[in-house]
Amino acid sequence: MFHSMTTARRPSPLACFVAVAYAISWGWTFPLVAAGDVVKTGVGWPTSVPALAGPVLAALLVTAVVWGRAGLRDLLVRVARWRMPLRWWAATLSPLAFLGVALLVASAANKLPRGSDFGRYSGLPAVGFVAVWLIVIVLTFGEETGWRGFALPLLQRRYGALAAALLLTPIWALWHLPFFFTVATYRNFPLPGYVGFVFGLACGSIVLTWLYNGTGGSVLACAVWHGLYNLATGTAAATGTIQAVTSAFVYTQAVVLVVLELRARRRGKASILGPRRLASPPQTTPYLEEGK
Repeated sequence: MFHSMTTARRPSPLACFVAVAYAISWGWTFPLVAAGDVVKTGVGWPTSVPALAGPVLAALLVTAVVWGRAGLRDLLVRVARWRMPLRWWAATLSPLAFLGVALLVASAANKLPRGSDFGRYSGLPAVGFVAVWLIVIVLTFGEETGWRGFALPLLQRRYGALAAALLLTPIWALWHLPFFFTVATYRNFPLPGYVGFVFGLACGSIVLTWLYNGTGGSVLACAVWHGLYNLATGTAAATGTIQAVTSAFVYTQAVVLVVLELRARRRGKASILGPRRLASPPQTTPYLEEGK
């Protein structure tokens, strides 16, 4: 009986992951808030970049403690998974297409930004367009290894893909909290912008869930998509027009995916958002063996 009570009180891996991710990320960002520091675009210090490592460090730590080497091996394999059909590579790189359309609209409205502005990103020095874009995509692995690589498989295994995407949204949103006090682009949000921010995260979560499952669990695909979207909407070049058009594509994509998912449910067909193939997971790892 004592053993059963102890087991029942043991915190879940997901709760431990969230607590550790917040502790690491907020441990960096809240001192910046307390000091009154502001993270600006194209400026290397102060910076919020180390906070992006919170989710990946939490995922690695909790996986190692709970599932050991087998769990770590499984997680790292998915982080590096690059083999996927060309259509999924097209989906991974789609933010570039969204940005291309946005630039055409901005050009038609005579609101094209300077090319150098695409190399200015929050918390990073202006070291050139190519270097900044590569750095941002690499940094995005810090988030995606945690959110999609660790948290999503645990949530969707219990609740299904759509519910998991929506349940992950508030966890992901709250993690950003200190950014609103210290990152210049967040501090400038108008009041309605906070609602729009959470809605945008929900849409991004839905699209990334679809991408993660469709690619057989590729964290790499999610990190590249997420990084490209951040660059399309978060650099100094992301004017109102460019940001609005790029975001509109993601919002539309998410709504279409939800409609198709609900229709598939009504018709008793396979999930649009969920894994393409499920097998019984190994007892040593929490992750489903998703096929391509």
